[in-house]
Amino acid sequence: MATLRLDGVVHDYVRGRQPVRALNGVSLTLGGGQCVSVLGPSGSGKSTMLHVMGALDIPSEGRVLLDGTDLATLDDDALSDLRRRRFGFVFQFFNLLPALTAWENVAVPRLLDGEKLGSVRAEALALLDRVNLADRADHRPGELSGGQMQRVAIARSLIMDPGVLLADEPTGNLDSRTGDELLDLLASLAHDGSERSVVMVTHSVDAALRSDRAVLLTDGDIVADGTPEDVVAKFVGEGRRP
Repeated sequence: MATLRLDGVVHDYVRGRQPVRALNGVSLTLGGGQCVSVLGPSGSGKSTMLHVMGALDIPSEGRVLLDGTDLATLDDDALSDLRRRRFGFVFQFFNLLPALTAWENVAVPRLLDGEKLGSVRAEALALLDRVNLADRADHRPGELSGGQMQRVAIARSLIMDPGVLLADEPTGNLDSRTGDELLDLLASLAHDGSERSVVMVTHSVDAALRSDRAVLLTDGDIVADGTPEDVVAKFVGEGRRP
């Protein structure tokens, strides 16, 4: 089980010549075995927080700790290795390699360890079976639907058996039925006995209500953290809509 902690995290960036504060001293602790949604309107800092959690961005101030290790103390090589081994990433636009089949896309992270493609095939096929896509293993992304491509991306995120799975608007390009199936799948990855943390950024009330815990982010501040029902009620009460 991985424990991920944000401690007073501030993140600034420059837009044109204008400094912008995306995160305003946020603190949050995530343990294993939970599916946590980060809810908020566009521009609230949700994706920035996810990127900071996964060491894709370095905070301007504050600390991000994974199992007690301050990520700011790691050099670039160590951070790259940590991102590949300890975190799984699922993005809205899938990021699959178009020339590779589904199972080859799943296997790619293991190739960076010097493993041969054929030696990873059985494990990649098992992960595709887990996401109910075994019958599309030899299809390329151009031959798959959006929901199927997202399942391939989820399978790929699991090939290194990460302790933390980070999903950025994973249902944003899917119809409601396919999106519901993907949300069920993501929740199951936190509840399968692996003690994995699943963190999902979303602006969708329906998606947030399907998680175990919800965090509401507004203008770079955490304004609510608790049961999905309570957090969604505050979100809607502020006049927001899915």
